[in-house]
Amino acid sequence: MQWATRRVLLSLAALCGLGFLGTASANTSGGLQARIHLGGQELTCRDFRGQTVRSIQMDDLGDVAHARIVNRMPIITLNKRRLDTLPDKLQVFFFNHECAHHILGHVFYPTQTSENEADCYAIKVGRKDGSLTRADVEAFSPYIAVSRGSAFGHLPGPLRSQRLLACFDDPSEENIAEPAGFTPPPPPVLAEGLR
Repeated sequence: MQWATRRVLLSLAALCGLGFLGTASANTSGGLQARIHLGGQELTCRDFRGQTVRSIQMDDLGDVAHARIVNRMPIITLNKRRLDTLPDKLQVFFFNHECAHHILGHVFYPTQTSENEADCYAIKVGRKDGSLTRADVEAFSPYIAVSRGSAFGHLPGPLRSQRLLACFDDPSEENIAEPAGFTPPPPPVLAEGLR
């Protein structure tokens, strides 16, 4: 089989795979979209290469949202049913958090600090464009506080809330790694108690 033919068949298989992605969930309205309506706003995203990030809604995601690459296409998968239970500004924050993963290249080069950086980036974008106030970020706390964190780098809820406020208060627009006013907890001691 010639390479061009094989490439076309692989592309068709990938597109069919995207179709199956959509039908596997309980509800996927609209398919892949360049513009998404969320939290009372129309939102768009472009990755670090300038490519449009498409969004798709999947109610059985298991999380509020996720950034990924499918067949070289940047995608944000949204659990609209879960997002609809959150305040509008928190919905937009979560979209901007996932967009930040694409902007910062985390989908290609994830690090242990990717989640914290995406959080901070999303907060600073909201502060800069005037869509978030400090009171808005404080209001996120009851929703975020219940999170236990994740093995992928999300801080436990109370610490994550503290870090979001530190990101908002940090005067720098570029500093997303170590916001002033936030001291990260010490790393866990894995061999503790094995003496």
